[in-house]
Amino acid sequence: MKSWRACQNDLVWGDFQSACQCQFFSFCTSYRDVLFSDRPSFFHSGQKQDTEIMDAYLLHVLNHILRTRDLVTKNNEKRDTTNADEAPRDQGFTRPTVLILLPLRSIALRLVKRLLDLVPSVHKSSIEHKARFFDEFGAEDEDSEEDAAGNARSSKPADFSALFSGNNDDHFRIGIKFTRKSVKLYSDFYSSDLIIASPLGLITRIGEAEEEKEKDFDFLSSIEILVVDYADVILMQNWSHVTDIGEKLNQIPTQQHGTDFMRIRELFLNGYGRYYRQTVILSSHTDAGINAFFHRSCANYSGKIKLRCKYPGVLSKIVIQVRQVYERIECSSLTDVDETRFKFFTKQVFAILKESMQGGIMIFISSYFDFVRLRNFFKAENMSFCLLGEYTKQSDISRARAWFFHGKRRIMLYTERAHFYHRFKIRGIKELIFYSLPQNAQFYVEVTNMMEGSENHSSTILFSHFDKMKLERIVGTSRAKKMLKSQNKTFMFC
Repeated sequence: MKSWRACQNDLVWGDFQSACQCQFFSFCTSYRDVLFSDRPSFFHSGQKQDTEIMDAYLLHVLNHILRTRDLVTKNNEKRDTTNADEAPRDQGFTRPTVLILLPLRSIALRLVKRLLDLVPSVHKSSIEHKARFFDEFGAEDEDSEEDAAGNARSSKPADFSALFSGNNDDHFRIGIKFTRKSVKLYSDFYSSDLIIASPLGLITRIGEAEEEKEKDFDFLSSIEILVVDYADVILMQNWSHVTDIGEKLNQIPTQQHGTDFMRIRELFLNGYGRYYRQTVILSSHTDAGINAFFHRSCANYSGKIKLRCKYPGVLSKIVIQVRQVYERIECSSLTDVDETRFKFFTKQVFAILKESMQGGIMIFISSYFDFVRLRNFFKAENMSFCLLGEYTKQSDISRARAWFFHGKRRIMLYTERAHFYHRFKIRGIKELIFYSLPQNAQFYVEVTNMMEGSENHSSTILFSHFDKMKLERIVGTSRAKKMLKSQNKTFMFC
């Protein structure tokens, strides 16, 4: 804590900057699994609150790593001087004990900068490959006024500009080694104490090991702390990568890797590593996928802490007068919800769209699979529509936006991931249909506020009982409970 106090001048809550930071740090040091689904982030709530939370878990991670290395080093010295017959059980199969998953290089840059600030001065008399790290993880387009889609950044929401202002590469992995007097970046994974990676970067390495015999991923066999930060951003990338990585952790290694088996802790030898691994997940909001991972893949014997919150909703942020009609879809099984939603749309909503000659209809879809399903359905029905998804080519994007605005296409299919990565300002929207609710409640506000014209605006929103977490972020926790329990199936907000 000395290095922590030395680099802080605003400690107003004992050794911490705030009560929130103090409490979160205590959760981390309990070594329980933690799910924090109201994480303040630098692109939403400001730099200060974001840094407080990051500092809390970095202090915990550093403390764990340095204590582990000190124990091993002292035991090595003790064995050299006393020639003890019985070896101390103080190691895992491999050296890495901490894995941190982050979505973007720019965020990894912020984290490593902060990590180096917090490392005690005695351990960082030299920092190897620091220049290389800043060169490879530094911002690629700080001076660019336009994003990849040709849209001026100044016209984008503040959170978009903050998140994507640096190096947006989502494929990286780096090992960090701590010694008594130095920190080495880009160390080999098997000699590293800490691995920082994106889910895509690490799953690629795992895939290479499964295809090539000379490679392996045994460096994940003795992870004792897993941190998944900015999980809400990772959700927009591919959460299944995190799930797949979780399944690969704490497995018995395929090779020895120079390990002294006499010093391996019995919990690892008995295959109980996953029960002693702490998992810390941080996100601005929770999700069914995050919840499933937390409950199924996190089996810490010390227990779990799940921080929940009540949401006020975002309906007050809609600046235009719009009639919002929420239609509840009845479905008793999670496996049937997609089919039930599609049938409801084709029978109840599409029938009206087909008879109407009105254009300017946007259909917002959170799932790419639903996007493909509706695309194929509209093709079969010979509907006038255009597409704007995350995999749409730039030339097709410009053409689709022009067609929609000038009325050459009646309907536009728009995905949440396309909005997340580009924040398009779509012109010509007269009617809005949320085929599924967005993960990010702010997207609901942004898309609704894009509606144009002086006529009466209307939007239709489909939801089911399985959309509870999404719904409460939009309409508020108390309203969501009433809407899910009410005998009525239709609800309207103006």
